[in-house]
Amino acid sequence: MSSFELEFIQPPQPGTLRNFTTHLSYDKGLNAIAYPCGKSGFVRFLDDVKGVIQFNGHGNCNVIVVKFSPIQGSQYLCSGDDSGRVIVWGWSRDMGSGSFETVVKAEFQVLAGPVSDISWDFEGKRLCVVGEGRDKFGVFISWDSGNSLGEISGHSQRINACHFKQSRPMRCITVGDDGSVVFYQGPPFKFAASDRAHHDQGKFVRDVQFSPGSGEFAVTVGSDRKIVCLDGKTGEFIKYIEDENEEIKGGFFAISWVDESRFVTASADATIRLWCVKDSKFLGKWVIPGDALASQQVGVIATKDEQIISLSLDGTLNFLKIGEETPIKFLRGHNKGITALTVKPLISGSYDGRIVNWATSPETMRQDHSNLIVAIDNSEPPKYASVSWDDTLKVLSETVYKFEGQPKVSSSANNGGIIAIVTDSDYLLIMNAYTGEILQKKQLSEPASAIDIRGGLVAVGLERTNTIQVFKASDLAVNYKLPAALRATPSCVSISATESYLAAGDVMGKIILYDLKTKDIKTTRWAYHTSRVNSIAWMPMKDEDEDEDLVATASLDTNIFIYSVKRPMKTIKCLNAHKDGVNVALWENSQTLVSCGADACIKRWNISVQ
Repeated sequence: MSSFELEFIQPPQPGTLRNFTTHLSYDKGLNAIAYPCGKSGFVRFLDDVKGVIQFNGHGNCNVIVVKFSPIQGSQYLCSGDDSGRVIVWGWSRDMGSGSFETVVKAEFQVLAGPVSDISWDFEGKRLCVVGEGRDKFGVFISWDSGNSLGEISGHSQRINACHFKQSRPMRCITVGDDGSVVFYQGPPFKFAASDRAHHDQGKFVRDVQFSPGSGEFAVTVGSDRKIVCLDGKTGEFIKYIEDENEEIKGGFFAISWVDESRFVTASADATIRLWCVKDSKFLGKWVIPGDALASQQVGVIATKDEQIISLSLDGTLNFLKIGEETPIKFLRGHNKGITALTVKPLISGSYDGRIVNWATSPETMRQDHSNLIVAIDNSEPPKYASVSWDDTLKVLSETVYKFEGQPKVSSSANNGGIIAIVTDSDYLLIMNAYTGEILQKKQLSEPASAIDIRGGLVAVGLERTNTIQVFKASDLAVNYKLPAALRATPSCVSISATESYLAAGDVMGKIILYDLKTKDIKTTRWAYHTSRVNSIAWMPMKDEDEDEDLVATASLDTNIFIYSVKRPMKTIKCLNAHKDGVNVALWENSQTLVSCGADACIKRWNISVQ
C-alpha cells in the first residue's frame, strides 16, 4: 500500500502588522505558544521540534489572535479572525504517528469587523471578544452556547485588548484606540468604571493585563509611553510605574506578568523591560539587535522558569531569561507565502523578498530583496543566488546583475550555477548565477509563462499558442516546438533527469507527458488537479539503470499528487497539503518530498510506494 505521511512541519513565524500588537498565548502544561499567521492559527511546542498544530478552520479570513483555554489539560483554544468570527477548537494527538487532528467545538459571528483580542475567564467557560464593529466593539459570551453574558460599553473606537481577572470576584478590563480604559463587573458583565485621564489624549492604549493569582493590580500600556497601574478590584488609578533613570524611546505594544509582582513590557524601541509593580522599580532590560524597524517589539509573553518570549515586527521570536543580559536564542523564518525553494541545502524565499537558509545552525534569515523571490540556486553552498521581481540577480545580498525588464519566470539547474530566465520583454537568458555573466540570449516569438532548465535542455511554455518550445542550452539557435499544444496556458514545465521526458502542466490542472525522443504525447491522463499546476518534480532514481517513473505535482488546489509514467492511472494523493495552495514540491531523496505553500509552512513528507 502506497502512503503519504507528514514527517515534519517547519511552521511560519507569527504574523505582524505595523502599529498593531500581536497577542501571543502560552500554555504552561504543554510548554507551547499559540499565535496567528495568515489564514491559520498555530500551536508550537517548545520542547518538541515536531510538535506543531495548524488550524485552518477560518476559511478565507485572516486569523488575528489565538488564545489557550486556562484549564490545564483541556486542549481547547479560541481564535478570532478579521471577519469578526471566533472559533473554539480542540486538538488531539495520535500517539502512534505523532500527527495532530483539530476539531471545531463552537463557532460564533460576534462582530462586524476584525477581532483584535480574546480573553478566557479563569473557569474556562466565558469569553470576552473585542475588536472593531459597527454597533459594538466587543461581546461577553459563554463559549459553548454563545449566549450573551453582558455588554461592552464606554468605548467610541476600536478596542485593542481585554483581560479577565483570573480569580473571584470576577472583573474584566478593556482598552482601546480612544485612550479609554473601561472596567466591568459581573457576571453578567456591565460597566463599572472608566479612566480616560491617565493616558495621553489621542493616544492608543494597546494592552492590559491583571496580575496573576488574586489580580491585585491591573496594568495598561500604550503609545504614549506610559505604564498605568490600576486597582484590580475597583479599577481606580493607583500610580504610574516609571523610572527617571530609564528613558523610554518608543510606544509600548504589549505587557505580560512574570509573577504577582513583576511584569515585562514590549516597546517600539526594540526593548523588553522588566518592572516591579509594588516598588514601581525598573529591574532590567534586553535590547533586541537588528534593524530599528524590523526589531520593534510588538508582542511579549512570560513563560515558565523565568523565561520570556518576545516578538519582533519581522516575525522573529526572541527567547530571554531573567538574569541573563542577552537573548538565549532566536527563532526565525517566514510569515508570508513561500514562492521559491531548493533542497540539499534547504533554502526558501517568500513573496516579501525574505530568504531563509535552514541548513545553517541556527537558521539564517536575510531580507535580500524587496519583492517576490522567483528562483534560488544553491549549487555553491554556503553561497546561494536568487532572482526576484525587484529586477535583480543577487548572490547573498550582493547584486550581480540588474535586469532591464522584470524576470517573469526563472529556473535553476542547481548544477554549475546555471539559471534560465525569461523577462517581461520576452528575452530568454541563460546566465551564470554567481557572476551575472550572460551565456546565451534570445528574443522569444511570444510571451512565456513557464520555464525549466535541466542538463543540456531548456524548455519554455508559450502563452499565446499554449505550446512548449525546447532549446539546446549551449546554443539557443537550436530549438524545436513540440507538435501537440496544451489545452490551456502552460504554468509549469519539467524535464526529466535523463532528458527522455517532459511534463507540462497548465492553469486548469491538466498535465501532458511528452516523450522527447519521439516528440509525441506519452500520456494525457494526469488530470486530477482542479487548478493551476505550480510545480512538477521527477523522483530521483535509485539506480542509474532504472527507468524514470514517478513525478510529484503540486497545485493551487492545495493538493500534491504523485503520478507514474509506467502506470498512468496509478496516483498517490495528499489532499489539503497546504492552505491556499502548494507553490513548490521537490524530492530530497527517493523517499522524502519537501513542499512549501501560501501558508508560509515548509513540510517534509515520507513517501512509500508499493
